[in-house]
Amino acid sequence: MSFGPNHYVPVLKVKRGEKAALLALAAPLSSRITPLLEIVERKADKSPTIDKHLDTAFKDLANSVRPFSRCFLDAREVASDGPTAAAQVFRRAAAAGIVFAPVTGLSRTADVAAAMTHRRHGLVLRLTRDELERGELTAAIGQFLATYGLSPEQLDLIVDLGAVDQMVSAGIMALTTAFLAAIPDSSRWRTLTVSGCAFPMSIGDVERHSHSLVERGEWIAWRDGLYAHQNQIARLPTFSDCGIQHPKGVEGFNPLTMQVSAAIRYTLADQWLLIKGESTKRIPPSVQFPALATNLVYGNLRDHFMESMHCQGCALIKDAADHASKLGSAEAWRKLGTIHHMTMVMDGLSRLPWS
Repeated sequence: MSFGPNHYVPVLKVKRGEKAALLALAAPLSSRITPLLEIVERKADKSPTIDKHLDTAFKDLANSVRPFSRCFLDAREVASDGPTAAAQVFRRAAAAGIVFAPVTGLSRTADVAAAMTHRRHGLVLRLTRDELERGELTAAIGQFLATYGLSPEQLDLIVDLGAVDQMVSAGIMALTTAFLAAIPDSSRWRTLTVSGCAFPMSIGDVERHSHSLVERGEWIAWRDGLYAHQNQIARLPTFSDCGIQHPKGVEGFNPLTMQVSAAIRYTLADQWLLIKGESTKRIPPSVQFPALATNLVYGNLRDHFMESMHCQGCALIKDAADHASKLGSAEAWRKLGTIHHMTMVMDGLSRLPWS
């Protein structure tokens, strides 16, 4: 269950829209995708216990990941619930028959013991930018391997740049190069992946009833920096991003004090098209989303639309423009946008010449 650079590792929150998107992806693509799934943090006002929180997370999860030969499972967002939370995450996944490799890290304490217990299908070491910037990353990796009696061949290594939405692609390339230079024996790791997220934390800068284009900086840095110069590096890493969601997610959003606007997040070859309506307190999302879809499919933004045959996400976007039911919520559009985004990444990889 190893993979090379002609592969994709989407980092997705374990939520209903994302789970539905994984299941709706075109079947031929699943063999070249290994999703990294993050159990989202628990909010006490919504889930009074970790058990109830995980009940929600694991509902339909096993079915959603069945098309994939393996997934990566990360419990770092529930670290505040202690080591027992991570143990429950991995235990539930194993009991559900999910083929997964647990994720841990050099600086973690809450999930490392549970990850070591559940590494039947591999173990993922997820490095962070903070660890790089603290220095001595090479030594820290060596110490981790020695402490747990591991070799690079046993580990899936993820070089996680984190949020790079405030950086231009040239800066992302420079950061990636510095990060990879600190990785010892890069050819030995079971898999090597570079992950980053250039998707904006907020679309508040987009005026209501308008649209904006945002550069997919992490993709451009991988394609034009790493892939284009692969003969100059020891190993070309696999590409990874966070889809159409900033790493911080929306867990801190308070609907009682903050306004949310209906918005479509639509991936293009090198950019994201962000189409914004207005506050859903003024006009219901069930009214706004079909109107925004109509603008994308039939209106002044139609040149950006990939047509309904591109993927199930695009097919449903056209259905929404044609006023089909049950396509007027933010959750439904997270599903549609995520299907389309993953398909676009695979399109981009497929267009590259591979020897």
